[in-house]
Amino acid sequence: MKTGKVLLVMMLMTVCCKELTAQDAVSEIRKHYAEAQQMVAQQAEWEKQGEMPCPEYYEVNIVQNLPGTGYHRERMRMYYYEHENDDWQPEESMLTRSLHFVTSKYNYAAREFYEEYLYDEQGNIEFAYNRDADMDDFKGGELRLYFKGGVLIKVLVSIRNPKTDKYEQTYAGGTVPKQYAQEHEACLYKIEKYKRLFNEIDRDTFH
Repeated sequence: MKTGKVLLVMMLMTVCCKELTAQDAVSEIRKHYAEAQQMVAQQAEWEKQGEMPCPEYYEVNIVQNLPGTGYHRERMRMYYYEHENDDWQPEESMLTRSLHFVTSKYNYAAREFYEEYLYDEQGNIEFAYNRDADMDDFKGGELRLYFKGGVLIKVLVSIRNPKTDKYEQTYAGGTVPKQYAQEHEACLYKIEKYKRLFNEIDRDTFH
């Protein structure tokens, strides 16, 4: 009996330690996110004022007439880190770049979607945000995913209240609820998609 109690206490302590570690990681990620938002705001101000230094990001705009839904526009912005090239050669750039922060806004018919992806300097995803007009029987919802070392550690779900038009948190945990598995899979796909897209653009861009 005593052995069972000891094992139970040890299991509870392990769970508590994991939760504290996840909370610390989420706090650090939120700090990185705030810094990225500040960077985006600063670059927007430079762009507005036409001042130096000028804003720097890669932007992709897609405009289509899609069957069944009509006008579609997708606008992606990819902000980046710059790193010193330690193996620099005279014919190469002194700086290399890696993906830092992505914003993506798009529509299908009147349904609007917005996403954000935050990466660390090693290229690992830290945070993904998906505001999806189709979530929860088309009421709309927000999915927030936090990662540490590329591993999912926290999930937050908020659903839009049709009466108030506000998003209300309905779930917080370490795994994705089954009903939002499709949105989760879409986020995982886009995490890699934007890294590939950025690398392809960066490879053929002068710097």
